[in-house]
Amino acid sequence: MVVEKCKGLPLAARTLGGLLCSKKIDDEWEEILSSKIWDLSDETDILPVLKLSYHHLPSHLKKCFAYCAILPKDYEFQEKELVLLWMAEGLIQEPEDNNQMESIGLTYFRDLLSRSIFQRSSSHSYKFVMHDLVSDLAQLVYGETSFRFDDELRVHKQPERFKRARHFSYMW
Repeated sequence: MVVEKCKGLPLAARTLGGLLCSKKIDDEWEEILSSKIWDLSDETDILPVLKLSYHHLPSHLKKCFAYCAILPKDYEFQEKELVLLWMAEGLIQEPEDNNQMESIGLTYFRDLLSRSIFQRSSSHSYKFVMHDLVSDLAQLVYGETSFRFDDELRVHKQPERFKRARHFSYMW
């Protein structure tokens, strides 16, 4: 049943594994495997398991993940680089004790890494990337509040999106 739901895709299997790993009760596993999200079809090419994984993220991780929509596809980044961006945007919860905010951000990052939102770069072991399909999900989630200017968007530029965008990124 699980293999069928993943359609033989390694990314789907890793993502589902990361999601199920965060669930400790059998009923939670059953809820995930019987979710209606598996059967929904829409105009996007986003895998149901990725949508499900996002749906089950805690709210503080949803914000950090959505912010990643500004990252160009195939962009390699360091853990600390992304954490500092999250801190600058106010996406890291204020520490209740003496933990530094950066330490909390690193915990967020590693949680997203364990859920296969990020993966290690194949060319630099100290850098990370987002799979293209995960990046598409981030774009979908973040909606029109971000605008990533890359070759694909130059062709299909939508001037109205500039008016609503809060974040803008580009890569040459």
